[in-house]
Amino acid sequence: MMKNIQYNTRQLYALRYIVLIALTSLGLTSCNKQLDELRPHNVIFEERQFDTPAGYSKAVLGIYNLITVGSESTIGVGFTDLQIFLSEARGNTIRALDAQVNRNTDLFDYINSSNRDLSYTYAFWRNSYNVLLHINKVLANVKKDETNPVILQAKAEALFLRGYIYFNLVRLYGMPFYQGNGNSLGVMLVVNDEFAPGLAPIRATVAEIYEQVVFDLKTSIPLFKQQKSNSYASSWAAEALLSRVELYRGGTFSSPNNEANQKAFEYADKVIRQGGYELIQGDAFKKYYDTDNLDNKEDIFAINGEFMNGLIANLFKMPSQINYTGGLYRPSPYLLSLFDEKDDRKAFYVENITPGFPEDHLACNKYNIGYTSLYSRSPYRCLRLAEMYLNRAEALIKLGKNAAALADVNIIRKRAGLAELENLAGAALFKEILKQRKIELAFEGHASYDEFRNGLSMVRDYASGKSSPMTVQPTEGKILMKIPDEEIASNPNLVQNP
Repeated sequence: MMKNIQYNTRQLYALRYIVLIALTSLGLTSCNKQLDELRPHNVIFEERQFDTPAGYSKAVLGIYNLITVGSESTIGVGFTDLQIFLSEARGNTIRALDAQVNRNTDLFDYINSSNRDLSYTYAFWRNSYNVLLHINKVLANVKKDETNPVILQAKAEALFLRGYIYFNLVRLYGMPFYQGNGNSLGVMLVVNDEFAPGLAPIRATVAEIYEQVVFDLKTSIPLFKQQKSNSYASSWAAEALLSRVELYRGGTFSSPNNEANQKAFEYADKVIRQGGYELIQGDAFKKYYDTDNLDNKEDIFAINGEFMNGLIANLFKMPSQINYTGGLYRPSPYLLSLFDEKDDRKAFYVENITPGFPEDHLACNKYNIGYTSLYSRSPYRCLRLAEMYLNRAEALIKLGKNAAALADVNIIRKRAGLAELENLAGAALFKEILKQRKIELAFEGHASYDEFRNGLSMVRDYASGKSSPMTVQPTEGKILMKIPDEEIASNPNLVQNP
């Protein structure tokens, strides 16, 4: 296995070769899977890697590995862990027990350091652009007139993953779309593998990043040629992600973007009606997070946990094995106050105490498969059918279609064991939709975004760790992560976030 050389983003895009991970490198190791430990025999020059359809497939498998564990391993947290925590820690679904000065509290307390030793921004930015480097290299090698179905499948998956990465980047580094219709600064937009001395990309606008995401996802849909498990990208995953993307462009309740909301509705509606997915019901739903994503029909796209070790469980729950600690990020009093007594989703929060914090005795149990000390094998459920119903409901209420929106909300409520609502419309129904999103999607990477993209404040009416109750407005610069110092220093065209 090869040691992964440390590059800044400019240097990454000046590479003439791509680090491609052979299939045997995937999933056959556990804690030591990080790319920093790869050996030189897995550096394969393009001419050899892409001379057969199988080479394209293996290259894309390597990309899945990158979006799972990442390449910046010095912080001890995987890329998937970051995608979850970077969202949840900025919302009001969790309360921090952690009173130390570290990367976690930098995020939770909205300090937003640009220093790689004090925050997660270097790891997330670098991992994201490292993945994009690999994706662009794969796409650059696909001929314009390619007809081989295996290569076209690889292209489709690469396009989906590029859209997925850019969407997650722009949510963290760019202001919500409704502010200025996306005219504020987003992130660097690099969609080819060309290089030149002194390459220094500027930040594209938020709108330009969204357009690229939509283009990649829409382009990918007709290229999918194989039926794979939900651990891989698919045409339905692309439709589902497009629903989310358009919802983020859908404006606020008082000032909606009808065109974007219509598209969000149409994509979600198509997945619901034609995708073949099902909402898990009854006792099976209560055990949903105890099962792998391969074992159910609700997950549309999930990052499989069978061959990785995620640390996210340790942030949310105290492990059972002695001589370990964890569980410093607990469900917040606000989140727990939203649950009706008969809500079946209360099953996802279990009795669990971190020594010294007896009052916060409930822990999120969504990432508990195989968890005893530090790691779990739980999948990260990126897209699932329940979100599609909630996306459709929100798009419908913003389009003024109250009855249809209420019907979708009641589907989610009924699945959770709650009574259906009647005669709810307008602002009251919109509030209920956001409430159901908060409960249904808690700890899955949606917190804070749902407030900020809708022009709403993120309110914590409770103390946490070393921080007092706080209110963060969607127009405040601190809702954005800072670009890493190393990137600002090496690229004179990058403008730092406030």
